[in-house]
Amino acid sequence: MSGSRSVFLGALLALGVAILQEALVRLVEASGARDQPAVILVLLLAAFLGLLTAVVVRALRLPGAVAPTVLVIGWIVVPPLLKAIPAPVTHSFASDASLTAPDAVALAVAVIAAAVTLGVQRER
Repeated sequence: MSGSRSVFLGALLALGVAILQEALVRLVEASGARDQPAVILVLLLAAFLGLLTAVVVRALRLPGAVAPTVLVIGWIVVPPLLKAIPAPVTHSFASDASLTAPDAVALAVAVIAAAVTLGVQRER
């Protein structure tokens, strides 16, 4: 497994995670959920995103540490980078760089879900 392949696919996955996370948050906002129900929905969707990321990492045969790294980079680093690109398309997927308390908890849930998924042994 080449390191450059892992870095390239990890960067693509981080971009995908950032876009999917923003889409999930907008979906929750569009549903009309407020306060606690919205936080619970975001947590559930974040856990699903973590599981999905872990499955994709395993399917691509990338090192296991790539999944949590991709989630953290996709939530913290990619949004300000997308905001820096002067195009309306990237601004629609770029969120604020600072994490609120619910965002931080959702990120932690996603990372734990990815780590647990990668820790489960495959059937042979």
